[in-house]
Amino acid sequence: MSGGVMALLAIAVVIIIAITVMSAAAERERARALRVWAGGRGWGYARERPELADRFAGAPFRRAPSNARAVHVLWGEHRGHRVLAYEYTYITCGQDGRSAPTTHRFPVVAVPTPPTPLLGVRADTGRALSESRGGNEVRVGEPGFDEVFEVRCQDEAFARVLLDERVRTWLLGDPGGRAPFRFTGGHLLAWGEGGMEPEVVMAMVDPLIDLLELAPAGVWEGARG
Repeated sequence: MSGGVMALLAIAVVIIIAITVMSAAAERERARALRVWAGGRGWGYARERPELADRFAGAPFRRAPSNARAVHVLWGEHRGHRVLAYEYTYITCGQDGRSAPTTHRFPVVAVPTPPTPLLGVRADTGRALSESRGGNEVRVGEPGFDEVFEVRCQDEAFARVLLDERVRTWLLGDPGGRAPFRFTGGHLLAWGEGGMEPEVVMAMVDPLIDLLELAPAGVWEGARG
């Protein structure tokens, strides 16, 4: 191997090490900032909680087993509701075996609910909600709503009661900011793309609580997870 090739390899190794060190330092700083933010709100923080990696199913989660992790975990109370938030992350490699690994990051926020059927709502971007782990597509009969949102639920009656006129109007007011969300049987869940940051948590949790407070009286009666 020529000296020039050896020099290039050495430079590449140095660059990789430098990137790794910088990435680790950035993660430590993010952990510190989140811990301080959580403490200021009376919330808890953990750098990682392995048991949460497979806690929920459907988008954006991978089927177990996987290399998924639940990191930068936050929990506490907001507006009278318990909140759990974390960054769900996993790594994929290119199918050709030569591409660099890709890290996928999704902020996840969950608020406990009474037992419910599975129900998923998202702005219709052409991607099916088949990842929602079951349920049939439900059309509520309002064209303006059905054209914007895709709804899948195990129990059509629950979907129709929950998505009354007031909730539909609220969702249509900001389709991108108020969906996707999913009732998982015991939690109301929202997710996004990117890293976990305090402003991301609050931007996701407030619409979930708004939805729970807008839910029609009696919607939980007779609901079964």
